[in-house]
Amino acid sequence: MKRYVIITGTVTYAIRGRDILRKEGFRATVERNTVGIARYGCGYGIVLNGNIEKAVEILNESGIKILEVSPVN
Repeated sequence: MKRYVIITGTVTYAIRGRDILRKEGFRATVERNTVGIARYGCGYGIVLNGNIEKAVEILNESGIKILEVSPVN
């Protein structure tokens, strides 16, 4: 299963998004972004394994602003 990071606008969005995804059965964590994707400012994102399309849909429906979705090596 691929691992993804979802970059949000703020650390608050990252924490709220993580909690929403956990309630939906995802294994999600908030982690500090690496240098390559920290250009968005907050420095944190939601890291998860699984169906990224479904996760993004859930976050959008919940009002979580997503700046970027990237696979993690």
